[in-house]
Amino acid sequence: MTLRLHIMITAAAFALNANAVPSFRTQCMVTLSKAVKIDLSQCIGKNIDNDSTWSFSGKQLRVRTNVYGDISHIGYKLFDSRWAKDFEAQPLLDFIERYALEQDVSVQEKDKVEETSKRRIVFIEGKASMLRLRTPEMPITINEKERREYSVEWGDGKQKVSMIIPADYQLFTGANAIELENIFERDVCRLTSTLIADTLPGNWKYSNISRSDNLIIASNGNYLSDMIRSDLYLENSPGGKRVLLINESKPLQSVNNILLTGHFDKELPLELTIDKYGYLKTNIEITLQQFIIYCQQENCKLYLGIKTHTNETITATLFAVNCKMAYNHMISLTFPLSILHKGEGKIKGRLYAYTPLQNITEKFFINNINQNQQ
Repeated sequence: MTLRLHIMITAAAFALNANAVPSFRTQCMVTLSKAVKIDLSQCIGKNIDNDSTWSFSGKQLRVRTNVYGDISHIGYKLFDSRWAKDFEAQPLLDFIERYALEQDVSVQEKDKVEETSKRRIVFIEGKASMLRLRTPEMPITINEKERREYSVEWGDGKQKVSMIIPADYQLFTGANAIELENIFERDVCRLTSTLIADTLPGNWKYSNISRSDNLIIASNGNYLSDMIRSDLYLENSPGGKRVLLINESKPLQSVNNILLTGHFDKELPLELTIDKYGYLKTNIEITLQQFIIYCQQENCKLYLGIKTHTNETITATLFAVNCKMAYNHMISLTFPLSILHKGEGKIKGRLYAYTPLQNITEKFFINNINQNQQ
């Protein structure tokens, strides 16, 4: 009886998986999956990196899902999987693999904005059709001009490919500004809100350590101006361990720690207005922890500028910066100090997501901050 039940459960699970419909991170992935005509029902699950099941035009494909289980990448397998997994600018590698595949597929409805952005790719040697001839064993050199471009070189002689790719997250993902904003709105709400520990976060592992007024300061420096900083304040616990300071007698340092790390003894409600392309706005309710976790998953570094401080509230601007992908999220926040005093209240924020950095001067951001302060 037990064996029969096991067989029935296994068969049912197989049938469900066979009929499962995969979800996709971007419309670009939907379009590409239709063009290559592969059955992706086997690629159901979170954080899957499959480089052995599918092929197209005689070339092995790589298919990957993200933390939500969405298909987030389809492309030719051009890079060593172990090396690519730890490469800091992985979306760049994904783009090159996808771009190589796109040379061989026929897509009926091409996004005009995306096609225009691809024209900014410059081939110094070789051409796009040669990308499919690259292999994971072939040595590659990638150089970065931060927030501007990547230069990529493969092979030698007549088989050499040398190209310059703009550092453009919209280009890398195949998603325009509108879609990226919608992706943020969709995905941040899907994250599980969890409490964040009081220990020094990994992003501050190599920070500069100093002391001031019996506090330990871990600093990752500043962004755009010396008033926008990535400093955390720590103190020694009774057990001798360094922990983040959360103390209502030191509101500025405490709120600074909370907004940069998400650490608190409870989930913190965040009423968020997303300012979107085309003067649209969307209001969502999440937790501060969800927002921080979303930024951490994107490998963003966080910087905070305190704007005003009264007995009731602190206002600040939080930047989540990804220099590898040349964008930042900017969120203006109002933090009620009743959270520190009574554990009650809601944070309110206004977000500008995925602002490109590659062609925008730092003066623009300073002016933007000054406008928010008025």
